[in-house]
Amino acid sequence: MESLTVSEYAKLTGRTSRYIRQQISEGKIQAFGSAEKGRGGVSGFSYQIPTSALDPKLYSKYKREQDRKNGIKEMRSEKPQALPTLEEMSECERREVAFWKKTIGEWRAFRSQEGKKKELDKIFLERLQEQYPEMQLSVRMIQRKDKALREQGEAALIDGRGKHGNHKKAVPDEVFAVFTSYYLDESKKGVRKCMDLTESYLKHEHKEDLLPLASPQSFAREILRSIPPAALVLCREGMKACTDKMLPYIHRTYEDLQGNDIWVCDNHTFDVFVNDGKHEKPVRVYLTAFQDVRSRKFVGWYVTLSPSSSATLIALRRAIEKYGIPKRILSDNGREFLTFDIGGRGFRKSRKLAKEEHEIPTILQNLGIEFTTAMVRNARAKIIERAFLDVKNGFSKMFEGYTGGTIAERPERLKKTGKDAENFILLPEFIKYVDMYIEGIFNKHKHYGVGMDGRTPDQVYAACLTEQRIATPEQLNLMMLRNTRMQKVTRDGVYVTLYGEKVPFNSTELNFYHINRKVYVRYNPDDLREVRVYDDHDRFLCTAQQTDSLSYFADKDKVKEQIHKNRKYARAVQDWVDINVNKSFDELDLIMWQAERNIEEDGCRPDPSIVKIHALDEKAVEQLQKAVGFDDDPIDYTMAVERLRDMKEG
Repeated sequence: MESLTVSEYAKLTGRTSRYIRQQISEGKIQAFGSAEKGRGGVSGFSYQIPTSALDPKLYSKYKREQDRKNGIKEMRSEKPQALPTLEEMSECERREVAFWKKTIGEWRAFRSQEGKKKELDKIFLERLQEQYPEMQLSVRMIQRKDKALREQGEAALIDGRGKHGNHKKAVPDEVFAVFTSYYLDESKKGVRKCMDLTESYLKHEHKEDLLPLASPQSFAREILRSIPPAALVLCREGMKACTDKMLPYIHRTYEDLQGNDIWVCDNHTFDVFVNDGKHEKPVRVYLTAFQDVRSRKFVGWYVTLSPSSSATLIALRRAIEKYGIPKRILSDNGREFLTFDIGGRGFRKSRKLAKEEHEIPTILQNLGIEFTTAMVRNARAKIIERAFLDVKNGFSKMFEGYTGGTIAERPERLKKTGKDAENFILLPEFIKYVDMYIEGIFNKHKHYGVGMDGRTPDQVYAACLTEQRIATPEQLNLMMLRNTRMQKVTRDGVYVTLYGEKVPFNSTELNFYHINRKVYVRYNPDDLREVRVYDDHDRFLCTAQQTDSLSYFADKDKVKEQIHKNRKYARAVQDWVDINVNKSFDELDLIMWQAERNIEEDGCRPDPSIVKIHALDEKAVEQLQKAVGFDDDPIDYTMAVERLRDMKEG
């Protein structure tokens, strides 16, 4: 164990040896006795003070003295402090450099006069001190600055005291490394809590020499000084917050866009309580809107109780009917946009659907619109989010039912009025206000964003619309029909699934010509009396009408009507058979005629070149005659067979 004698400890602390021995005897200083030869008094007994019992500061002093005795130089810094360049200087440092350059120039000129240099320096210093009474100046200081300017340049004129970075840190690097391991975490622990954890860790690792810790203010200053702000946000709030708050974003230019080039769509929740007339409690409604990117103009919108694919199509149809068909639509990854028959499934497409034989064309494909989705959880990609904020501030806050976007924004008056729907505006009236606000306020207010130049969205849209693609109502009806997935035609025809229920459709042509065929159905959700059926090559096949299922309690008229429809299908089959299936000739007469013709036309008769006559001998003939009962003599069958075999071999 490393230890100190009483005299060594006294010298280290600046006390007398007698005082130290007294402190040891009173138990105020930890020590142990040692009886070694050559040490101590007459009895050879002396006190030894272990270094582990020293105060951390006293132990550091002891280590420095030991290093000095052993020839180890104290390393103040890993490398000398480099002089700053002119760009790296602060404004105060530049003024300091200018002052000393001016002063040194004047001092050199004054010393060039005749006379003793020492007296001239004294006179110059007196004049300079009168000019700058707040500064502590000396001839020696001027001489040092002159030498520094000549040898190291202008940067050496800066007062470097306190700027070398070799001061002892209030928070050592080893301590701060442990502290940051607890502080840079998404649990967002406070400074004091992280300090407690750091202190516990140091004690666990037996590093008490690093204790006590500095103040919380010192740790707070070290956080600002040592941790980059972006890293601080990333570790404590996550990548999404770091991307939104700290990292640069892509700047877009709008000058190369035209009207209807790109529409962006999204849903917005109105921060307003509304009375829908159906519920006792108020409800909040949604806005599904399409905005032209170039002009920031709302071109189509729809107020709904719940965002859905149907609400999206209604808003899109309103926009197309009024302003034409856009070239591209940008949306987020919501299910109301990534529906298989509207914009396609996108990244939601499963492997099973990806391997489907035929990919049904979407509504946007039928309209000739390119569809693009933004990155997940990337609201910055859609400028319509900023427009919705304007709707909130300029419209939603005008109503008594304003709820605020968060609980902190919620008005206190809702504690009394927020439970009864009768206290708020009716839904039809609210929809009327929404239409008026968007058409008459939002689309007509001056905008100072990129490419707007203080013009209104209506003005920019009118100025930038160079090409407009339009469609007739009949064409639009056809192009915007909803699609089903591929299905096989059965005896019951085809079906459309709405709200979890299968609605059947059938027709004579579908049932008779296309049964067991793979098809898909296009339909109008607002008119389900008839649907259109297409094959897997997108060719129109036929139409089909909605059919109903009969209850066991149905009256006779309904049963009779259904029987009549079924008989109609049967008559259609019989009519086709009567028209296309006729016997032109009797089958047996036709076969006999063909046999006679084959016999008459048969030209395959044998014509051998050699004809050889072969006859049996008399004995064989006799035996054969007996075999067939030619006479009553017994028949020797064995002899007859052997005779025939001999004839065959001969």
